[in-house]
Amino acid sequence: MTPIKTYLLSLFLLIGFGIPLNSEPLSETNQKAIDAFYQKNWVQAEMWFKESLKKNPNDPYANYNLACVYTIHLSQCENLTEEQDIFQLLQNAVTYKKTYKSLMLKDKDLSLLRNTYRFNEIAGLNPKEIFTNIIWYGPSPGAYGSIAEIKFDSNGSFELSLVEFRESDGTLEKPKYRGKYQWISEKVIQLEFQKLPSSLPNQTKKRQARWNKNILEIDGFDYHFQDTPDRCSA
Repeated sequence: MTPIKTYLLSLFLLIGFGIPLNSEPLSETNQKAIDAFYQKNWVQAEMWFKESLKKNPNDPYANYNLACVYTIHLSQCENLTEEQDIFQLLQNAVTYKKTYKSLMLKDKDLSLLRNTYRFNEIAGLNPKEIFTNIIWYGPSPGAYGSIAEIKFDSNGSFELSLVEFRESDGTLEKPKYRGKYQWISEKVIQLEFQKLPSSLPNQTKKRQARWNKNILEIDGFDYHFQDTPDRCSA
C-alpha cells in the first residue's frame, strides 16, 4: 500500500471512530475528571478538576469544564458556587484558549447562563450584539415565572410578553405587544409601541429605555428587567 493510501486509511479510521485530530493530551487529573463528568458523577468531576487547577490555575480545560459542572448543578437549583465564580472560571478558560469563546456559545452544558450579559461579554460579543442576544425578564413573584419578558431583534423590532389573568374567569393569558426601537446613545433606547398594555396608566407609545449591562429600565414600568429570571422560584 502506498504511503498516501496508508495515510488516508488512517485518517478515515480516526474520523470513523470519533477520535479528535490534533487533540491535546489530557493530564491525569483532567482525564479522571472528564471520565467522571461523562458518567455524571459530578462530585468526582469537581474534585479532579479542582486538583488540576491546584497544579495549574491557568489550565483552560479544567477551568472551562469545572464551569460546566457548576452550571449543571445551578440548573438543578443546587448552588455549589456563585454565578460570578462560574464566570471567572470561563474568563480564565477563554484567556488561555481563545477557541472556547465560540464553543461556550453553543455548549448545552452552559445553556443556563447563555442569556446573561456577563456570559456573552466573556464570549466576545459587542454590547449591541449582547443586547439583542438577551431575553429581558421582569420580576417572578410566584409559580408562573416572570410577569413580563421583552426581546429585541437586531432588525430594530421588539416584542413584549406579559402574564395576565382574564378578569372574567381568571384564565392565564400571555398577550404580546410589538414595536420598533432605535439607539439614542450607547445606553439609551427609544421605543415605539404599536399598542400598549391597558394596565399602563400612561398610554404614550413612545418611551425611552435605559440599559446598564444586566439591567433594563423602561419608562412607565414600575419594575425593571434583568438578564436572568428567578429560576428557582416557587
